[in-house]
Amino acid sequence: MKKLTVALVACFSMVAGVFAAESQGADQVPGEGDTFQRTETRTVTPVPIAFGGEETIDVVGLRLSAWNTCHDITGVDLAIIGEAQNAYGLQLALLRNKVRDRAGAVQIAVIGVNEAFHLDGVQLALFWNDAAVMRGGQIGLMNTANDMRGVQLGLINVTNVSYGYQFGLINVIKGSTVPFFPIINFQLED
Repeated sequence: MKKLTVALVACFSMVAGVFAAESQGADQVPGEGDTFQRTETRTVTPVPIAFGGEETIDVVGLRLSAWNTCHDITGVDLAIIGEAQNAYGLQLALLRNKVRDRAGAVQIAVIGVNEAFHLDGVQLALFWNDAAVMRGGQIGLMNTANDMRGVQLGLINVTNVSYGYQFGLINVIKGSTVPFFPIINFQLED
């Protein structure tokens, strides 16, 4: 069972790395004569173990920390409080996960909060999940998103724009013809 778990985590980390490489290049459309260069220098570390944060570090592999901030993480992030500019893989925190830009990840906050600006993945938290743009799913007591494409499952679900489903006691889609409906609410048109 342990070997299977390690193999699954390793495979998930590799797939997340491939996804990260593809998605970083997808946003750039070079014109004739354009060249793209990385102007800042960052350190790539496979397994950092830290109590504090280093903003300019890139992690490819496993990050273990009490609280930490890094630029990009591709792989597995285990922390009490974890924060990154971009995250691809698995973020598991006791209290809070925060991604300031893009998350192609599964975010799990055991007793706390998950935040991401642009999420392509799943957020699981006991209390609150929040994303400006969410493509995937949110499961927690309270789920909020500005633009949601997927599923929200919680006691309270709130979004401005939706193409998907909400399951919970209070379901709000502010831009819908039916902005509030208990138990299930959905909007399947743009």
